[in-house]
Amino acid sequence: MLPLPLENLMPQPLSFRPTEGQWTWDGHAPLPVVGPAESLAVCLGLLGPDFVCAAQEGQQAAIELAPGQADGEAYGIQISSTQLRVECSATSPHAAFATLQQLLRIARTRDLPAGLIEDSPAIPTRGFMLDVSRDRVPKMQQLHELIRTLWGLKYNHLELYLEHAFSYKGHDAVWRNASPLTQNEVRELDGACRFFGIELVANQNCLGHMHRWLTLPEYAHLSEDPRGMEHAFSVEREPFSLCPTDPKSLALATDLIDQLLACHQTPKINVGLDETFDLGEGKSAAACEQHGKGRVYLDYLHGVHQHIKTRGAQMLFWGDIIAQHPELVPDLPKDAIALLWGYEAGHPFDEQARLFAASGLEFWIVPGTSSWQCLLGRIDNARKNLREAAQAAVAHGAKGWLVADWGDFGHWQPWPISWPGLVLGAAEGWNPGHTSGDLAQQIELAIPEAKGHGAGLVALGQTHQALASPAVNGTSPFFHLRYAHQSLPLERAPSLTLQGLEAFDRAKTQALALLPPGTPITQEFQAASAISGLGESLAKARLGAPDSQTLADLPKPVRSKLQSQWTQVLDLQAQAWSLRSRSGGCEDSLQRLRAIAALLI
Repeated sequence: MLPLPLENLMPQPLSFRPTEGQWTWDGHAPLPVVGPAESLAVCLGLLGPDFVCAAQEGQQAAIELAPGQADGEAYGIQISSTQLRVECSATSPHAAFATLQQLLRIARTRDLPAGLIEDSPAIPTRGFMLDVSRDRVPKMQQLHELIRTLWGLKYNHLELYLEHAFSYKGHDAVWRNASPLTQNEVRELDGACRFFGIELVANQNCLGHMHRWLTLPEYAHLSEDPRGMEHAFSVEREPFSLCPTDPKSLALATDLIDQLLACHQTPKINVGLDETFDLGEGKSAAACEQHGKGRVYLDYLHGVHQHIKTRGAQMLFWGDIIAQHPELVPDLPKDAIALLWGYEAGHPFDEQARLFAASGLEFWIVPGTSSWQCLLGRIDNARKNLREAAQAAVAHGAKGWLVADWGDFGHWQPWPISWPGLVLGAAEGWNPGHTSGDLAQQIELAIPEAKGHGAGLVALGQTHQALASPAVNGTSPFFHLRYAHQSLPLERAPSLTLQGLEAFDRAKTQALALLPPGTPITQEFQAASAISGLGESLAKARLGAPDSQTLADLPKPVRSKLQSQWTQVLDLQAQAWSLRSRSGGCEDSLQRLRAIAALLI
């Protein structure tokens, strides 16, 4: 347990040995720093003139930089009554300076206890993956702020999940209305990541999740099943996966891979290959019948891998499909990295990690922020999911850790809802099992933008417990929106009652009251709460009319009252969306809400 006020450092350091005294700073003038030229330049660049400046000749230094004894990210910080002494590798000082920044933020208002911090990461690669293809594409300022935040939390790997939101040459029809990332923007972000000690790794799904492409006439011929299916990301029947036995599918995938790799300095790419729901249901049915779905999938994976290898890059892929065929794990490419994902508490990380560890293949563990399909967060699930994932990662020797943040079905939740999972994920990936302290204060320390909002944010992320409805990978009010077209009972909203909805509404009101009025972040939370309110209203109406199996069965006055809520909420969401996200994709996201309102006519 770290002493106050150090207990809110995130990630928490491995050890702190207290000594006598304390270090005091008035928080006004920047602190003079001395040290080797290379480390000094990085320190000044990362912390900036608000915190530090180069010590002038003869000036007493408040911070001394010294070469560390080990390579890598290990570091030490000695706090004495007169000085902070930072020992770190000249080639990898970013983690040390991230802790130094948090210490200086604390020192603006409180004295630091004297002692020695000694620290190093449990997992070498600690990444964050942001979904930028489920309608919400962040503005460049937001992405630059994300990169700085990731550095401050000691992440060293970033992926921007893509399906269609990149300006691929020759494929304008797919991204035309998405306000996509451009080649120059990705190169700019790549450079920013390098400055902060982060590798930006290309990411493009290359088999499943291709419905944005396959619904267009130009690409429909590549689909596994042109008849389509109702999948987790649409209420309409759509073709979902490329046909893995069609050489033209591989040609499209390799074209996208080449274009993305050209914008990234890091020679790695995450090619997805997850959730191939319709594999074997269409054009590849005969091949799957003859060779098995697992083998057909693996053959396609090898084709993608072979191309990436010719480009001098390394392939990352989601491990969910191959985990269903454990006998094929030994046949995977030996230099590929399997990503073992699971986002619920109780996910069998241990079992899956044991399988891949026994094979000798490199694998990473991928938990999540628990921000999606719930609008206001699920902090209790995030804590458990991240803790269990970290335990499995350490126990089985995972070399990588990737915290995923998705935007399923319109990415209605705003970015700040992900902050608790982002902070807890950083802590578990660096020093597993050490997340004590006040989460609200830890968020505000790690993310200055959150100042004044931490308590309300954490309270909002716990409101779903009042529902007493154990929904999986989301919350029941969200699923009453997502599956509004289905008849009751909704499988994804178990045990939901009118009493639970009333308790949830009271908890939301109390949480929102903790937020400062009139701020942009509060505006975002209010919009998310309003969308959740639509789901609550649908659920109340349907549960209160047990003879009404569909929305159309509800009495017309009830339907009219529900419809009247929609316009105001759409306006709130559009305004909140524009604070951080590009205009492209907003209409698609809002249309999902309009389609629900249409069911009430």
